[in-house]
Amino acid sequence: MILRVFLCILLCFFMGCEKKKDEDLNVTQHSSLSQGEKINFSLILNDGRELFIRADKQKIEFDSQQKATLFVFFTTWCNPCIAQMPHLNKLQEKYKDNFIIVAILLEEKDKNSLDSFMQTHAMNYPVALGEGNYLLAKSVGGVNALPTMLLYSSEGKLINHYLGVIPQEMLDIDIQKAIM
Repeated sequence: MILRVFLCILLCFFMGCEKKKDEDLNVTQHSSLSQGEKINFSLILNDGRELFIRADKQKIEFDSQQKATLFVFFTTWCNPCIAQMPHLNKLQEKYKDNFIIVAILLEEKDKNSLDSFMQTHAMNYPVALGEGNYLLAKSVGGVNALPTMLLYSSEGKLINHYLGVIPQEMLDIDIQKAIM
């Protein structure tokens, strides 16, 4: 019986947080861009910087200063997202010269609440706030579960798309490919 309970808990942990109805994850209702539709927008980072995004049906382009980039879609109520943060912190520190993580918050939070959350979880990578986050989610085909991560090479090529909690070792290997 204890084994069954443990396996159920473990399965829920690795599945990630599913989209809740009437929550802030309502970004997939019209989740793909129409043919030929192009949108340009900026992600506003918690440290005041902006990341300009150009998106169309085939790809997204962004200026990551020639660094591989991992976009991490998350919410503050997603336990698997929170569980992955220490691993992401380690990877950001390990590859800081060639790699950047940009967390994409898919809920409404004021800056003070976000700063407190980031401090509590010792996040060492920036978090994007605002409407641009939902436009990015739409641009990549929608976000149906959390955490969702997309790894891009320094040239902007999509390397991998991840759903749920991913082992740090697997991300490490893919990051090495992305920075080459």
